[in-house]
Amino acid sequence: MARFTVTVCTSKRPQMLSRALESLSRLSIPDGSSLTIVVVENDHEQRSLSVVDQFRSSHAIPINYYLEPKIGIPHARNRAIEAAIAGNCDWIAMLDDDEYAEPDWLLQLFNGCTRFDADVATGPVTQVTDSEPPHWWKPISQSRRVTGEFRRDAYTNNVLLNSRIVAGDGLGLRFDDRLTFGAEDVDFFRRAHAKGARIVFVAEAMVIETVPTSRLTLRRILERTYMVAAAAVFLDIMRDGYPKTLARRLPHGVRRIFIGILLMLAGACLWPLRRFAGEKTMLKGMISVTKAWGNLSGFFGRTSTYYRRVDGA
Repeated sequence: MARFTVTVCTSKRPQMLSRALESLSRLSIPDGSSLTIVVVENDHEQRSLSVVDQFRSSHAIPINYYLEPKIGIPHARNRAIEAAIAGNCDWIAMLDDDEYAEPDWLLQLFNGCTRFDADVATGPVTQVTDSEPPHWWKPISQSRRVTGEFRRDAYTNNVLLNSRIVAGDGLGLRFDDRLTFGAEDVDFFRRAHAKGARIVFVAEAMVIETVPTSRLTLRRILERTYMVAAAAVFLDIMRDGYPKTLARRLPHGVRRIFIGILLMLAGACLWPLRRFAGEKTMLKGMISVTKAWGNLSGFFGRTSTYYRRVDGA
C-alpha cells in the first residue's frame, strides 16, 4: 500500500487555495493506497485556516494545517516536507495554491515513476487567465516534452517525489533557505539529480494554473523575467563558481542587450504600420534587455523581490 501526501504552500490566497483543495478531493489514487493533504501557510497569521477547516468538514480526506511564520517559499516547502515525513508517507506530491489538478494527476505521476523506475515525476502546467489577456501575452508551452523524457530538473508546481529523497535515512535533501527570491525548486531537484535521483517527465499529468490579471501587466511580466534571469546566474555561481559563470554568461548577456535594442528599434518602426506586430517585437526586445539586466544583477548578488507581492486572492 502506497501512502501519498500532497503538499500545498499558500500565502494570502484563500480563494485560490479553496479551488486547489477541491481539485485534490477528486483525485484518483492506486487501489489500496492512502492520501493525506498538508497545507502550509507562509504568513504571520492564519488567514487560510478557515478554508482548511471547511474542507475538513466536507471531505473524508485527512488534511493537516501548519503556519510557517518565517517568510520565504523555501521555509514553507521545508515545513511541508517535515510534516509529510512525520506522517510516514512513501510519496510526496507538490501543487501550488494558484493551480488545480486534473483527477488523474497523481495517478499519472505515480504510474510514470513506476513505469520508468524514476524517483521523481513532473508534468506540464497549462496556464489560463481570469480575464482577457493582452494580445502579446503567451502562456508557457511545454508541448515539446514527451512522456518518458528524463530530465535533470523539475518544478514544485507539478511534481511527485519518493520520500527517500528527503528522508533522514535517504538523501535528506531540503530546499535552500537562501533562495527566497525564486529558483529554490530548480536548485533542489538539480541536487537530487546529482545524487542519483531519476527525474522523468509525464505529459499526461496535467495541472492548470490560473494567471491573475495583475500578472498580465507589462511591468509584472518584466519583473518576472528579471527574477528568473537573476536567479539563474545566482544558481550557476553557487554550483560552478564566479569565474566559470562569468565566462559563460557574460557573452550571452552582452548579446541579449544588443539584440534587445535592435528589436525595440524595429518594433518602434513597425508600430505605425502594423501595431500588434510592432508591440510584440518591442516586447521581445524589452524581455531580452531585461534578461541581460537580471543576469548582470545576479553577478553582483542582487536578487528579485518579485514574490513579495502576492497576485490573486
